[in-house]
Amino acid sequence: MTNEELIYLYQQGNKTALDKLLQQNKHIIYMLVNRFYTEGTNSIDKDDLVQEGFMGLMAAANKYDFNNEKKAKFITYAVFWINQKISRFVNTRCTSEEISLNAPTSDDEDNEILDYIEDVYYSFENIEEKLYIQQPHAELDQVMKENLTLLERQILELNYGWKNNKVMALQDVGQIFDMSKERTRQIERRACNKLRRSKWGYIKAREIYLQRKNEIVFN
Repeated sequence: MTNEELIYLYQQGNKTALDKLLQQNKHIIYMLVNRFYTEGTNSIDKDDLVQEGFMGLMAAANKYDFNNEKKAKFITYAVFWINQKISRFVNTRCTSEEISLNAPTSDDEDNEILDYIEDVYYSFENIEEKLYIQQPHAELDQVMKENLTLLERQILELNYGWKNNKVMALQDVGQIFDMSKERTRQIERRACNKLRRSKWGYIKAREIYLQRKNEIVFN
């Protein structure tokens, strides 16, 4: 059965349909989890990410609206929710780990763990740089929402490692959405062209042109 058929049955009260849906799409969850998880690089457990992925898939199953005339295919909608749940879990866990560095080293000491770490990354300059980088990310995220379909956004985010900096090959992206590599490439190019032709794209192109022009003059 297709995802949409299983979703329809589930929303009509058939709980078995949800089990089949989860089983049918579990490979996609594992593929998306691998974008966020690298063995031995952090304290996040892979099983936790998988669980969050399944929760995202179930959220998509509950929220998918058959009456929406502009609805995307279910898997496109599901990938959005799966990524949302996983990335939110990762961001929350990483924040918790950063805060824990400020914990006292013992009950009767004022010294913090950070006092014993040399070359701390969180200097004023680095925080300022981090905020500067986040601003263009938020800006482009808004532009993508205004100009691209959900499928186009998902393909760009996966292919370019948007938000978590871990890229995924077009062939793998295509497997998630059950499309050929060439079809995925066509959608990726179409999405990029939309961004270039948007008002934001023209502004950024002009900024780059003027910057390069100034570099030539002063060099």
